[in-house]
Amino acid sequence: MPRVSIVERLLRGERLLLDGATGSELQRRGVDVLKGSTPEWLGAWSATANLEAPEIVRQVHEDYFRVGADIVTSNSFWTNRLRLESAGLADRWEEYCRAAGKLAVEARDESNPNGYVAGGIAPPCAKKPDWSISDSTFLGETRIYDLFAEQARVLKETGVDCLLAEYVGHIEDCVVAAEGCATTKLPVFIGIRHVTPEGTMQFGEKVEDLAKALKDRPVKAVLLMCSSPDNVTATIPNLRRAFDIPVGCYPNVGYIPLAPLRGKTVAEGINTLGISPAELAEKAKAWVNIGADIVGGCCGTGPDHIAAMLPTVKGG
Repeated sequence: MPRVSIVERLLRGERLLLDGATGSELQRRGVDVLKGSTPEWLGAWSATANLEAPEIVRQVHEDYFRVGADIVTSNSFWTNRLRLESAGLADRWEEYCRAAGKLAVEARDESNPNGYVAGGIAPPCAKKPDWSISDSTFLGETRIYDLFAEQARVLKETGVDCLLAEYVGHIEDCVVAAEGCATTKLPVFIGIRHVTPEGTMQFGEKVEDLAKALKDRPVKAVLLMCSSPDNVTATIPNLRRAFDIPVGCYPNVGYIPLAPLRGKTVAEGINTLGISPAELAEKAKAWVNIGADIVGGCCGTGPDHIAAMLPTVKGG
């Protein structure tokens, strides 16, 4: 019998549990996620792990499924040609991207055949003098569209269930990302980074304006991500009011990925907010009560955080 699609489960009112962090969890387990990085530039981050530590990448996915996650996100965040260029691997971007999708799909098929894989794709976050400028403005909409579209194509070929255009910080980039991912005909989710205590997007853009921009785009869910739990709490009511599609969140608990390059130990760099699994689960109650359909974790969270949120998210 064919699996029920992720969109169908959301539309019939089921809440889904997303996984936690992948990059910081790989670093916690001893994987070098800093190749091509400098103290000011994260480089390709965890992308190289897909070929250099595939067993650990797969194990991270399997561990999230083991503790109850319905969805894991492939380790393809920055497997685009621009970010891999920092590690001298731009010409192998497709190989790293394909490996990311394959490892996550293998984990799904082995650990939870009824689970889902979201193919994660982030904008390149190009170096620029003013970070309030969108990637689409700085590099051109066509280039950003192509980067999303080509990664989306590869991830679809590996068997992912949906695409998660995540760590997007500008409305303009959200629109371009959605259009690029939609070329695959897979469901497209959007993950909005660094929301503020005022309940806006990173650079002051309103969630309501994001909803207007995405209204006629093929987006099936919008989530807040890589933001502190308190900022998520401040913003998710606006998100729920603005959108008539599934919404959700996956906050971080603090993470300094460049810790080894700044004289700190890895242990000091992970979960810098000191939020325990139990504390995150308590905060998740407010997100569920406001109408979050998908809840998980971002940087600094691990399987213990996701396990702790399971009863709240799934109602068990």
